[in-house]
Amino acid sequence: MSYKQRSTRRVKRGRKREKWTDILPRYLTFISHMRPILRETRRIIINLDADLLYDTEVLDRIQQEEEKRNIRMVRALSEFSALYRSNVYEIIKDFIIKYRENIPIIDIKDYILDFLYESVDALNVLRHITNPDEHNLENTYLYQLVKFIEEKLFPRGVNLKIIYNKLIQHSPDLYECQRHLLQTHTYYREKLQSPDFFEIPGITPKVYQIINNITSLYNLDPNFGKFPEKNNYEIPIILKNDIFLPYIDSTANAEEEAIEKIAERIGLRIIDGIFLGPAEDFVEILLENNFLRETEQSDKTIRLYPQFSNETLILYYLAFASQRRGFLSKELINWISMNFAFLIYMGILKWKLSDENIFYSIFKDLQTNEKVLPYLMKLICFPNYVALDKMKIRDSVQYRKEIFNFIGSQIDNLKYFINEIARYCEKFEYKKSKKVKKERVE
Repeated sequence: MSYKQRSTRRVKRGRKREKWTDILPRYLTFISHMRPILRETRRIIINLDADLLYDTEVLDRIQQEEEKRNIRMVRALSEFSALYRSNVYEIIKDFIIKYRENIPIIDIKDYILDFLYESVDALNVLRHITNPDEHNLENTYLYQLVKFIEEKLFPRGVNLKIIYNKLIQHSPDLYECQRHLLQTHTYYREKLQSPDFFEIPGITPKVYQIINNITSLYNLDPNFGKFPEKNNYEIPIILKNDIFLPYIDSTANAEEEAIEKIAERIGLRIIDGIFLGPAEDFVEILLENNFLRETEQSDKTIRLYPQFSNETLILYYLAFASQRRGFLSKELINWISMNFAFLIYMGILKWKLSDENIFYSIFKDLQTNEKVLPYLMKLICFPNYVALDKMKIRDSVQYRKEIFNFIGSQIDNLKYFINEIARYCEKFEYKKSKKVKKERVE
């Protein structure tokens, strides 16, 4: 009798690594159900006599008939479709009631049809945002928009200096967006015990206070010490305890327990165990951007006087995180991918929907967002795009609601960037159509 030797290797079961072909269909599922509802509603409104719109009960009856249709689908899709259709009809009825005394009913009908047409058009773009087989990526909206956003908020480069200079090039217009990308609103979920100091977390409120205090001390009352890598040069230094001592007793986050790591992430280092001074590569960056001013002393020593702000240190943190994107914490990965997904989604809506479109609220509704954006987040994490660890994207419904609620409160700079993305979409579509016409002629 022969016995098969049992393997001694024990593999811990975990989440299955999802492929592109696993995630894309899930992203498309709800979009594919939203589009037919809007198209069918548009067809019904076209065929409906305008005068019948005065009586909103007509729309109630039509809605009831539509909901009675025997469409076989899973329960989640059935519930979503019913809710989505109900919202569409409620919005149409509210619009009619609000304006029927002031606007001719035929014009109201035309407005509704225009808004429905725009909405279907937006869903068409979202539906064809990328290619199922990942071929010819450069000609897809997803690839182009990710690269457009990445270059301005989370650029790549062979070294920190190149990345930092890319960030500072766009910071006059987009600094608030750049800072926002680091300020995760779920930092309290980071591990407090046995933290992994190789992981890079986001900037918590306390770390932001620390950065603010460092900037103030450097600009108002710096000391000076020898530049270790360069003779006859002095760099600005401040006492480490002046910055961190007030936070030691009240430390509540892992990143605040590792002073050396916090310093490293903002371009600083510990000197002689008691001082904080800029690292060698950061000195080069600061000099190039006039954040350090050279002044010759009477003994011929060149003293480097600081003249920078919080922005100077935060952009270094962002460049540092971008260069080491394979070591980002789970919360920071979720936050960055969420912001990318949100900007792409809202940029497409801004491009396709007029500001007056009555269906805007449906697209921005939390129930719609949580059905579409999580899968868009995962697609964005693939190597050809932002190249983050998609296995760290949380699937918890409660977590999604939490993070979406925070991201919904837009800062003005995000709104500005969304407008820029919408304009870029228009340019990209024009180039695509021009290329197609040229190929047909040839």
